[in-house]
Amino acid sequence: MKLKQILPLLMLGAAMPLMADLSGLRGEFRDGQLFLQWEEKNLAPDTRLSVWSSAEPITEKTLDKAEKIAGMLNINSAWDWWRHSESFVIKRSKKAKSEEIFAGAVADTDSKKSARKGFALKYGGKLLDPDSGLHVHTPNAKNSGKRYYAVTAHKGNTPEVLEMTSTTKVIEVSPGKAAPYQIAGKPMPKNFAAGRPLVIYLHGRGGGVGVNNRGRVLGTHIIFTDSNLAWREGIPFKFEVRDKGKFININLYDRVWTGRKLTRKESRDSRDHVPAISTFWLGYNSNIAVSNMGPEFKWDNYTERLILQIARWAQDYLGADKNRTYITGGSMGGSGTVQMVTHYPEFFAAGAAFVPVYSYSWKDNFHVKALTSIKRMQCSIGQFTAKNPARRPDGKTVEEYGNGAKNINRPAIDMPPLFATNGRNDTSIPWVNNPDFYRAANEARQAFWVFWNNGDHGMSRDLPKDMNFKESQLLRYSLDKSFPAFSNCSDNRNYGNGNPSDGDLTGWMNRGMDWQSIVDTEKRYDIVLTAAHPEMKYPVSCDVTLRRRQKFLPGPGDKITVNVNGKLSTVTLDENKLLTVKGVVFSDAKPVRMVLTY
Repeated sequence: MKLKQILPLLMLGAAMPLMADLSGLRGEFRDGQLFLQWEEKNLAPDTRLSVWSSAEPITEKTLDKAEKIAGMLNINSAWDWWRHSESFVIKRSKKAKSEEIFAGAVADTDSKKSARKGFALKYGGKLLDPDSGLHVHTPNAKNSGKRYYAVTAHKGNTPEVLEMTSTTKVIEVSPGKAAPYQIAGKPMPKNFAAGRPLVIYLHGRGGGVGVNNRGRVLGTHIIFTDSNLAWREGIPFKFEVRDKGKFININLYDRVWTGRKLTRKESRDSRDHVPAISTFWLGYNSNIAVSNMGPEFKWDNYTERLILQIARWAQDYLGADKNRTYITGGSMGGSGTVQMVTHYPEFFAAGAAFVPVYSYSWKDNFHVKALTSIKRMQCSIGQFTAKNPARRPDGKTVEEYGNGAKNINRPAIDMPPLFATNGRNDTSIPWVNNPDFYRAANEARQAFWVFWNNGDHGMSRDLPKDMNFKESQLLRYSLDKSFPAFSNCSDNRNYGNGNPSDGDLTGWMNRGMDWQSIVDTEKRYDIVLTAAHPEMKYPVSCDVTLRRRQKFLPGPGDKITVNVNGKLSTVTLDENKLLTVKGVVFSDAKPVRMVLTY
């Protein structure tokens, strides 16, 4: 055929649309989860996929009888979006970088520097084809046994099926649990961290958390969620496990894949106009893959459950000490820390929160009127209001569930010791909520240390040495060991009423109040206390409440003898079964020994 005859045919072929296709669905069940894979060709970008399960082979005629186990998957779901900065970053600017100093490395936004790659399904395994499909299913009791599966393609969020692929062979599955597995780094086998403490670090807002500023991939482990841990099952979360010698450190990254870019109407913060958004570690709209415009705003605290799931895995699989799990973070990570220790006090031994949000409220931010603390959650939940609040499945609103002052003001519960810092001129985290939390912690006689100054969001750079909290201070605490909580200390400063112009510009609560040793037996409690910091003026007095007592457990009617450096008195348990010795006096920096018997 002559060239003049071939060209029209080539031009005609170029104009013809390419045929969309799904094919080759297969699955491998291992470690309690089913890894489904398939091939995709020529699917439109707005295509969404659904995954189905049935005890019978699935065809177009029997699809309506199958169980839908996941929906709203994007095309190319085998693509590892954690590797690419466009998943996290809109633009790079000095202003955005400085606003959230705890965000970590800001990723290079030039995604062309790294080629598209797929997920790894096992340690050292070959990366998947990023243009193919992947779904990780966690079976339950109702959809276990011998099962068949199918994947269907739809135009957007419509029910009409455009393409379909099904398994031809039965796959036998049993009830499982979403669990992390290692994908990179030095091998960490079972019981790798046997008996060692676990410190969980929650990252701050903003930045590219999948790759560092040189484009290097972060993350040593990955978990594909079940339906209790994300808006749908199969959402991947990467995190890092680091061997710190004396303890194991897990760095968690608060990003959830939504499969789309949130609009300005949905979120006024441009950092959330990306497909992998931050949630302030408190959860998000359960309909976020479609819209969070309302009119009803349903949210769930998926991210809290995810933190606990990963922590329990570290305890059960890596062998970390279950009595010595700690949590810390700054900014958004500090906010998550406060919520975790007050919502799950039985799980964490201690926590440290740098410039956190303590409570999500509608109180005015004196610096930025439009930014109240609760509006932080509008980015991931939607533009809910006080009159039309966002509610969890149990009916609790963000304001109710995230009220840190109320959560910590439970005297009968031994809250984990909490170290914290705040800046009175922090435009990102409103000071207005802080005094209520400070007051509540003191009234409830919880173990709480805080230092504040007249600084901004970066105030922690200017901490005095004795208030620059380290992991070593957290590692002293354990769920199976007692500790003292200090309250009503005469050395405390005035935190004011919440207006940045009221109260001491620089101040603290329980600064320098410490303990050296504890003996906790059935009939005797012996503790050595100290009170010392560079600015302390003696004498100093405070109340001491003995928390997490293990063996020294007198009853409500028992009279307890207290010996403080030879001075005798008696106390009894109060209505909350708390044992508090009031007005312990420190004349100088020398240790004070307090012995209790009954």
